[in-house]
Amino acid sequence: MRKRIVVTVAAVLAGVLGLALLNVNFLVRLNKDFLIDRAERALRRKVSVDQIEVTFWPLGARLINFVLADDPAFSAGDFLRAKNLRVELRILPLFIGQFRPKRMHLESPLVAVIRDAQGRYNFASRAGDVKNGRDNPDTRKNLRDSRLLFVPALNISDGTLRFRDLTDGGELTATQIDLKTTEFGSGEPFEIQLEAAIMAAKPNLKLKSRIGSIAEHRDFRDVPLAGDINADDLDLGRVNKAVPQFRKALPKALRFDGIYTIKELKFRGTLNNLSLKGAVTGNDASFRFE
Repeated sequence: MRKRIVVTVAAVLAGVLGLALLNVNFLVRLNKDFLIDRAERALRRKVSVDQIEVTFWPLGARLINFVLADDPAFSAGDFLRAKNLRVELRILPLFIGQFRPKRMHLESPLVAVIRDAQGRYNFASRAGDVKNGRDNPDTRKNLRDSRLLFVPALNISDGTLRFRDLTDGGELTATQIDLKTTEFGSGEPFEIQLEAAIMAAKPNLKLKSRIGSIAEHRDFRDVPLAGDINADDLDLGRVNKAVPQFRKALPKALRFDGIYTIKELKFRGTLNNLSLKGAVTGNDASFRFE
């Protein structure tokens, strides 16, 4: 008898949850334009979504064919285009009317990063500020500080990154990107796992690292980090040519040109004072760090 009661209650609860989910999805579809308008106001960029679906477990939403337009000061194209964007929300903040993402998952995203002739990046700008001439140090400082408050965990699967530097015409493409980062708040370290094909047909770079905290450091080259790198036939010459700023950011011991294979190169410290242990072999030289 008790077993039958438990089964009945469970069936009723499942039915209620299913009906609630259908009702919420109906309301979301009914107010899709309103929600997109709110997102555009927050991001100050055009947003396009084919469909929005609410999920109860985990609590969040799935945005199908999500598109975030580029800053019109940089291009008329898209900054981000993803097959699916899944957002998992924290439950407790919802009780006080706050939407706080816990995790975001991008499926097959295409990201177009542009550096203009003034050295500005399209991911760091807001159309209203650039257009109205408000891209000043105070604005950039406020944006930087706001980003340090909280960043949700991020998962990217089968991603593509296209980078163009308009200052010198450099271009870099990374495909088959699988990226996982942990969430972090102001003053908290975070972890990164990355696998990607850098200017190659198949994945040739693997990176694991723990970074931070970053809040108390003005220069990113003083941020503590530790981890390891593996690479197969990584053409650092093409990377350095496409992104010369990347080469300048590296410690002198890692400023190579040519095609290299890196086996379990462990690093610890900061970019200004980095300890290395591992082996690097290339087409013109070999190195071992201890």
